Order: sequence, then structure tokens, then C-alpha cells
Amino acid sequence: MKKERIESLKYMRVVAMSLVVLIHTTGVAFFHVPTDSPLYQVYLFLNRFTRFEGSVFVFLSGMLLFYNYEEKPFTAKTWLGFYRRRFLYILAPYIVWSVFYEWFGHAMGYRNFDGIGQLFSDLLDGGANYQLYFIMILVQLYFLMPVFVYLVRKVPFVRKWLFLLGFLAELIYQVLNRTYGWIDFPFFMVYLASFLMGGWTGIHYQKLKNPWSAGKYLAVSAATFVIGILYMELYLKHNILKEPVMPYAPFKFIAMFYYLLACYLLFKLGIRLEQVASERIRNGAEQLRIYSFGFYLVHPFLLYLWEMWLPSEGGWTFHALIFLRYVLVMASCYGLIRAVHLVFPGAWFIFGKLPSPARTTEK
Repeated sequence: MKKERIESLKYMRVVAMSLVVLIHTTGVAFFHVPTDSPLYQVYLFLNRFTRFEGSVFVFLSGMLLFYNYEEKPFTAKTWLGFYRRRFLYILAPYIVWSVFYEWFGHAMGYRNFDGIGQLFSDLLDGGANYQLYFIMILVQLYFLMPVFVYLVRKVPFVRKWLFLLGFLAELIYQVLNRTYGWIDFPFFMVYLASFLMGGWTGIHYQKLKNPWSAGKYLAVSAATFVIGILYMELYLKHNILKEPVMPYAPFKFIAMFYYLLACYLLFKLGIRLEQVASERIRNGAEQLRIYSFGFYLVHPFLLYLWEMWLPSEGGWTFHALIFLRYVLVMASCYGLIRAVHLVFPGAWFIFGKLPSPARTTEK
């Protein structure tokens, strides 16, 4: 029997997509604003409090994959189809944009092109541009999906405590790798907790899909905010000022707990929003959702152009232009992807899986 479509997840994807652009747009401020300036705290909030965005994307991937594949026949046909779709709609656009960013960086003079060997190396680790490493982490998790699903089916303890096992495994890895420096390339273990937390949510979705009471929403939102501010200030001490106030292990525990709590809160808020939102809001969120992967791929290119076209030497215009660039990047991302989608039948090869243009214009 075909499972119901989880409509509420589109809000999570839109939030994560918007935060990715915000984080990359505001990053420039840390090179210009002194750490003792009140404005530094504003940018720290915009750029670090929001750092759960990557976990949200991984959470969503884990949730949807476990939700859709946990009960499917465990056959070669099932998994070959799974990998085929991932190659077409994720790896193909990834390769296209990796080659583009290699060329663009060379053309703009901020990176050297060292031949096909370097290009191949960058394809393996997402090194063609600063955001692409994330896709290679997802690819590693995709390759492990049959293992995860097999364990969930065969071991009741794993099925029940999947989120906790993921949290502990990632925490141990993060602490050990921080201590010994074993792995210095994008590795799936840095997002394992988010992926398996999403997987656990997908497996138990029927029990978790009911909205909370207003009081519980308020309490969990307040707790998430407080823990997020704590994480933000600890990050400032540990990673920027180099004045750690606790060992790395408890600091990482707080960071991971905050990311997962934020993911789960957004999941529950999305369920409630889907119930109360107008049709216009639902359709608008869906339109942004289908372009979210395209936003992820294209926004650094457009951000670079807007920074070049709207330079600032300092003063109040510096802060105003950061906000303006964010708005312009968001708008131009949508405009570019929308235009290509409407006129180019093979737009999926550039921006990932897309519905037919006719379906999007009907809404």
C-alpha cells in the first residue's frame, strides 16, 4: 500500500534552504566586525545560532528514506532503483556544478585549475566549492542505507533506539577525531546523529505526526532557544576567542543536542503549520521546496556576483548591503531556477528532481 505523502516537511526544507543562504551571506561580517562590538553578537546569532540548517537537510533525508524504504522488499531491484534515482537527481547536478565552479573560480582568479586529476579529487570530496562537501556526505549515507534498513528490520533494539545509537556513535567519533585527527575529509559520521534521528522519526511517523499542545510548543521552543544561545556563546569562546570554558566532549554534546532538538521542533511546527496555513502559503512553500536543491547549488555563484556588483568599504552601508544581498540572492536564485525550469526540459540535470513546469504553473 502506498504511504501518505508528508506535506508538512516542505516547511522544514524551506527554512533550511533560507538559513543556508543567510549563513553564507553574513559570513563576510566576521572579517570586518570586531568581536567586542555589539553587532558581532547580532551576526553571531544570524550565522551560528542558525547552524542547525545542515542537520535539518540530513534529518529530512533520513526521515524520508526510512519512511519510504523501511518496508519495501529488500531486493537488488529495490536498491538498484534507489541508487539510480540518487545518481540522476543528486550526483548528476553535483557533477555539473562542480565542473562549473572549477571553471568559474579559475575565470574569476580565486582558484587555480591544476588539471583533470585535481578535478577528479574535488569531485570525490566536494572541493570544487565550499558548499559541495555536504553532498558527498549525503552520498556516503545513501550507500549505507541498505545496512541501516537491514539492522532496523532485524534488530528490535536498533529500531527502538536508532536516534540514541546515532547520537552516541557520532559524539564518540567527533571527540576521538578531534583528539587524534584521523579523518580530514568530509565523512558521514559528522551527520550520523541527524540522519538516524530523521530515520527514527520516519519509522515511527504514524505515532509522532500528531501536533503538540500550545503549551508544549511554547516550552520546547523556549528550551531550544536557550540551548541555542548557550551553544552560540560556547562556540564564540571555543572556536573564535580560543578561550574554552569546558572540555570538547561536553561542548560537542550541547551542540549536537541543540541541532537535533531544533530539527525535531521544526518537524512538529511544520505539522501544525500545515493544518493552519492558507492555501497560498502552502503552495508558496511547495514552490520553494521543489527548488531548494537548486538554491543550494546555485546560491554561492549568485552571491559572488552580488558581492562584486554591490561592494562596500565599510560604515552603515556594509550592514545594509549584507541584508540587501541576502534578499537579492534569494530572489535571483528563484528567478534563475524558475526560468530554466520553464524553458529547458532537462532542468533536472542542473537543479535536481523537478515536477513538470505545467504542474507548478497550475497552482
